Amino acid sequence: MSSPLPTAAAAAWLAVAALAAPAVAGQNTAAAQAPVQARPGGPESDTPRTDQTVDVTRGMQLVLSSQAGEATVRTWDRDAVRVQASHGTRERVEVQTADNTVRVRARTAPGSRGPAGLVDYVITVPRWMAVSLSGTYLAAVVEGAGAEVNVETVGGNITVKGGSGAVTLRSIEGEILVENATGKVQATTVNDSIAVRGVSGDVIAETTNGDVVVANSKAANLEVSTVNGDVRFEGPAADKGLYRITTHNGDIRVSLGQQASATVFIRTFGGDFSSDFPVTLPDGMSSRDGNKRFNFTLGGGTARVELQSFQGDIHVSRGPLAPERQRRRGSRDHADDHPHVAALGPLAATVNAQVDALVDATLAGGVLAEVGREIALEIAGDVEADVDAAVERAVETAVDVQAIQSAAAAVARDVVKRVVRQ
Repeated sequence: MSSPLPTAAAAAWLAVAALAAPAVAGQNTAAAQAPVQARPGGPESDTPRTDQTVDVTRGMQLVLSSQAGEATVRTWDRDAVRVQASHGTRERVEVQTADNTVRVRARTAPGSRGPAGLVDYVITVPRWMAVSLSGTYLAAVVEGAGAEVNVETVGGNITVKGGSGAVTLRSIEGEILVENATGKVQATTVNDSIAVRGVSGDVIAETTNGDVVVANSKAANLEVSTVNGDVRFEGPAADKGLYRITTHNGDIRVSLGQQASATVFIRTFGGDFSSDFPVTLPDGMSSRDGNKRFNFTLGGGTARVELQSFQGDIHVSRGPLAPERQRRRGSRDHADDHPHVAALGPLAATVNAQVDALVDATLAGGVLAEVGREIALEIAGDVEADVDAAVERAVETAVDVQAIQSAAAAVARDVVKRVVRQ
């Protein structure tokens, strides 16, 4: 017996392609001339309009206030601060030294009206100097600072690389990235993601709409929270360390290492639990139960790990975590172990093979390739995940081909709506 589900899944892809086709056709019609190669850079001059160096003594700090633009702070071994700035003729940059502070800010030049425009800075400071940057539309990069770093912006990404001081980063509409730093890291944003990699020290990361990744880090204590996003943590967990991870609408995946020594507390209201460790759940509890609350001990149990998700799955691994796309396919393969899915026999195998073939063909240059590889990858992952969920829900409620067909049709409608929004 042939299954109508592959046809429904294919219909979803064809509907997506139909929606994308007019935009692609319009692009082809408008492309009446040869491709134009864009170059990096804006209207500012290649040569800084401001280049000023001031001597400093230990204990002083840098404070930069910027309305809009980019700021890159680097370090050197001199007891001096060099300020290089690119800006228009309407702006002038002031560098003032007072009260143990080197203060940098832009003002409008005499005779000009209105606020200062875009100003891009490259500032070089001593390694020992504390750095404080703030702005409304400020994109900031700090490299190699050996003292406290504080960055606050409304709209702009923040990147901190290297260094050995406490780091406090705040943004509203900006991504935060911290790499290879030593010291306490506190990162907060609202509508973007946070990534902390190769860090040694305590980590506090909080966002509302975004994912959080903490990888290859030796965090003595960790506190991560997000509302709409996934959390990924790759340990190891330190002795007597406290690791608290919470998300409302997202999955949690943690890797604690082969020799993990931790007591792990699990709480989820609407998600599954899985683990590479041989964890046996309490009597009467299934990994698929919606409301789960339990704990288990790995090794000596010296660290405390608390994982809580309201509407997401929780996975505890002993080895490296799989990449996102590989994980999604793996989750569907494991779903075949469910007795209802297994009872479907060839139908389940056909569903998996057909969806994989559609995704692979698309990414290889099929109907959506012209829309853009990044969008295609995102849509592919969403389709796979949605088909997985639809099939699983259908077989949980009724081993009925008609029910599965209806679920797949719902997936098609949802995917079309999502692409329209993009």
